[in-house]
Amino acid sequence: MRSGPSGRIEVLSTGRLRVTTWLPSDYADLRALHSDPLVMRHMRSGVESAAETRARLDRFLREQVELGWTKWRLEDADRRLVGRAGFNLDGSDLADGQWRELGYVLAPGLWGLGLATEVAGALVGWHRAHPDPRLHAGLCAYAFAENGASRRVLEKVGFTLVGEEWRSGVPQVRYELA
Repeated sequence: MRSGPSGRIEVLSTGRLRVTTWLPSDYADLRALHSDPLVMRHMRSGVESAAETRARLDRFLREQVELGWTKWRLEDADRRLVGRAGFNLDGSDLADGQWRELGYVLAPGLWGLGLATEVAGALVGWHRAHPDPRLHAGLCAYAFAENGASRRVLEKVGFTLVGEEWRSGVPQVRYELA
């Protein structure tokens, strides 16, 4: 990880995106992303209130210090926030046998350009290079059952469909990567 001029730490980069740590000043940009109905239509939380986005950013800030990983900030070549991607726990508490869950959200203007596949593949590599001994060695991911684009991304980066679950009242499919 490298620290940049803004004080951000670069976690990893792909050909077109940088994955960086969050700063408290990222609230307005994250709020804009999480209040967009198009962005949030395939997220369990749906469109977030200002307080929900503040709590989410606070959690990301805490996790990146306490766990060493979170759903990090995605930025483009101009250092603008264009999404978030990384990991959370497949469950509520850190416990033996728990899985890291991969997730990503991109601004709609970037859909269909292969960026989700690019960053998901890079994060799979990061996961393998940075195992968390407190967790299961594998990686899981969920997608809404009807979200074919996200399902294709997961399959392209090596995930295998293992089943369907109802989560937050919505049919979702679970993928795993050994």
